[in-house]
Amino acid sequence: MTLFFRLIRVVNRAVKMSQPFVLGLVIAMGCSNATAAPTADEMIQSTVNQLISELRKRRAELEADHGALYALVEELVIPKIALNKVSRLILGSHWKTASEEQRERFTTGFKNLLMRTYATAMFEYTGDQVLRFGEVTLRAEGRIAVVPTEVVLPAQTPVPVDYYCLLTAEGHWQIYDIQVDGISLIISFRNQYGEYIDANGLDALIESLEEKMAENL
Repeated sequence: MTLFFRLIRVVNRAVKMSQPFVLGLVIAMGCSNATAAPTADEMIQSTVNQLISELRKRRAELEADHGALYALVEELVIPKIALNKVSRLILGSHWKTASEEQRERFTTGFKNLLMRTYATAMFEYTGDQVLRFGEVTLRAEGRIAVVPTEVVLPAQTPVPVDYYCLLTAEGHWQIYDIQVDGISLIISFRNQYGEYIDANGLDALIESLEEKMAENL
């Protein structure tokens, strides 16, 4: 099972939805010689390398201590995600009408969902996965980078995975969307959450995320 298939399944259970969107992303090995101010693709490769290195050195410890595992993912992965932009894009029009408290609670709940899902999926890395990088495309006067990759597994057709990254004011790249075989993670979440909010309200969605994460502590 791949990372974002697991992620979508976790979300579906959390808000009691019945038809998951099939998205896939495998934790894969890359190589990076990034120094200061890495490019978007170097940022992705470097983060993956750090995770795999820690997993190899500390697998037994991290499997036994979920607190240490979550702390590792929060330290290495979460800063590479543009959480505020992701939250705004997912909630769409609901973000505009949400209170500041609702925005903060949703962003925190979604962050915790990503963190715990990524942490769990780390242990599915076997070393057989390969991530091939293509040529990076810059948009919006260099503020957006699209990093095309292919996830390659033995005896399987490569899966195209494109990372959409945003350049921060500090000059660092952060991921704000991932498209797997042309399917956008952001749009998939927006469609699911939008339907749930229309039926149950934003507070109900936020509470469902918080309750699900509390169960996994």
